[in-house]
Amino acid sequence: MQNKRSLIRIVNMEYALIQGLYWIGFCGIVSYAAVYLQARGYSNTQLGRILAAGYILGFLFPQILANLIDRYEKITAYRCQWLLLILQVALVFFLREIPGKSAAVAVLNCLLIGIEITLNPMNTEISVDLSGRVGHINYGAARGTGSIAFAPFSVLLGKWLEEIGTHILPTVFLCCIALQAAALLLLCLSIRRASGGSADSHSAAAAASDFSQFFHENRRFFGLLAGIACLFVSHNLVNNYMINVVRNVGGDTSDMGLLSGFTAFVEIPMMFLYDRLLRWFKCASTVRFASSMFALKSLAIALAPRMGALYAAETLQIVSFAMITPAMVQYVILNIDRKDSAKGQALAFGMVTIGNVLSSSIGGHLYDALPVRSVLLIGTLIAVFGAVLCHVFSRETLNKSLRTS
Repeated sequence: MQNKRSLIRIVNMEYALIQGLYWIGFCGIVSYAAVYLQARGYSNTQLGRILAAGYILGFLFPQILANLIDRYEKITAYRCQWLLLILQVALVFFLREIPGKSAAVAVLNCLLIGIEITLNPMNTEISVDLSGRVGHINYGAARGTGSIAFAPFSVLLGKWLEEIGTHILPTVFLCCIALQAAALLLLCLSIRRASGGSADSHSAAAAASDFSQFFHENRRFFGLLAGIACLFVSHNLVNNYMINVVRNVGGDTSDMGLLSGFTAFVEIPMMFLYDRLLRWFKCASTVRFASSMFALKSLAIALAPRMGALYAAETLQIVSFAMITPAMVQYVILNIDRKDSAKGQALAFGMVTIGNVLSSSIGGHLYDALPVRSVLLIGTLIAVFGAVLCHVFSRETLNKSLRTS
């Protein structure tokens, strides 16, 4: 029993390390994509198109991989992670060799962003797999570790870019990818030692549903997903164009880094404590509450007249983004059959990506055509609609796998 507890503790720490290093990579590759591409000469509209294409790939890739993981024993989230990390290394090396603004740079960035986004649902599916292998994995605490890592790195990277320049970003990307690979290797070795076999092996309890069957069995879930997508359209009209929002109130790139770091920092308590919150509240209730807070946060950001007010508005991150992120992972576990776990998690995170696609598609045009505050108020209306959908379609239903376990 003591060895079992020790293994669970070690695996939780190693999984948290993977999350921490992933979000450092996400900070550079996705959060600072606007800064990097603008420095290469891309306009807001062109930037929006590149981000939208990257997010479309970030939606499609996980759906394809999740379907393969659910259906085929030899295709696992671990093996998918290794493939994605290797592809990222190749893309960054190509990106370093191509100067300035070109179609090749745009394509490479689309692929890089798409793969980085795809790593997120693969990480989540790894947590579900680990729960079955070794015991309870505290996803919220692991994701909170990601925020702990993201916060100081965002501040540091903002200062580096202001003082040195954006040409350092590809090197930063390579370092982040290498660290993620090292953490994944550490976790795989721990699982192998504990089980005496491959970390990649797994067995399916039942045949996974095809998409039409999955939709028929989970129609209400798809209504909730539409609401989540709307929330993240609003969320990413801010995040993808944070430099525009910050400059609108008199800030610069360094201020953007500080604000991004602060935002990540305030997420941490909720991420770590979400498991405890479920002792008093149903998962569906936390989804509904968080959706309402998304709308309130969006309005507060839209009305902020200066940097101090932006910081105040971003404190609502703790009861919006920080709550709904672990809530949706738990919601899928409670409501989607285990045989379709990878598909459910990929779709849940896919709605975040769809929100990014839509915000990127319209965001560049909106920021080029309208004042920043007008764009943010449009985002607020979208967030309100998303919150309404979340209230209507969220519910708590223990899935078949949990009933029989």
